[in-house]
Amino acid sequence: MKKLNTEGLMSETNKEQNILDLDPDIAELLADPLSKRPVPPTFFPLVNGIFDARVLLKNTRGFSEWMKGQDKFETWETSGAGYEEELKAYMAEIDYDRPVYEHYRMGGLILDVGGGVGTVREFLPSTVKFVSIDPFINAVHNIPPAKKNAYRCLSQKLNFVAATAEFVPFVAEAFDWVHMRSVLDHVQVPELALLEALRVLNSGGRVLIGVSVEGGKTGRIGSKRRMKKIIKKGLELVGIDAWKDHHTWHPTHKSLIKLIEDNGFHVEDVYWQPYWRDQVCYVCARKA
Repeated sequence: MKKLNTEGLMSETNKEQNILDLDPDIAELLADPLSKRPVPPTFFPLVNGIFDARVLLKNTRGFSEWMKGQDKFETWETSGAGYEEELKAYMAEIDYDRPVYEHYRMGGLILDVGGGVGTVREFLPSTVKFVSIDPFINAVHNIPPAKKNAYRCLSQKLNFVAATAEFVPFVAEAFDWVHMRSVLDHVQVPELALLEALRVLNSGGRVLIGVSVEGGKTGRIGSKRRMKKIIKKGLELVGIDAWKDHHTWHPTHKSLIKLIEDNGFHVEDVYWQPYWRDQVCYVCARKA
């Protein structure tokens, strides 16, 4: 592949804004998310200093609901909602995520799909090469101070491009790992997200998917959970949406495995995150 000239990608204005720029070797892997052909970084518009490669399915069924969920997530992430104890809560989050990445040792060149500000780097060796894509284009500008203090990795440079899981702006066979944590149950089209992961992985590359599954390890959904879902749906019907569920998909363990295998992967291992008591699983699958 012909190398692209990536010198001088960041203007003086962007430097003054203190925007994180792409490493040249990452920039060389950029592609038009529609045609999949290699493009220079200048192909993409800059929004607040971030390359915007987002392709939104605005005219498809489910887009408006996806957008509502995305807006709610961005507000939640920016405010630090759910982390009332701030630093202590973020440190606890690190502790209960750490066993996952002690079990799975990712290396090489990693693409974090829906990775936001790249907090998974907290558990990765310094030798890896890492890039995050996320539709939350202002994620890097809106990190709660307590989160910055908890995650040491947030003081390091981040390769970040605004993009969606269904249209990844990188060339084929570029990555050793694709990481998707709490992503597949939020994307508009899970199948397309998996096919894009397959496309950008090199031969023998792996995807690591972490997600909460309905019924947990046993697959059995208890009566209390069923009742809660009915009550929430009833409240939504009368205009009370404070507890509205913005997940786009509610996989069981069985349907998650089927989705992965139906889209070109061979499941190698399943790990149940201890903190969540057999409700959240991580699936490692190899490109078949």
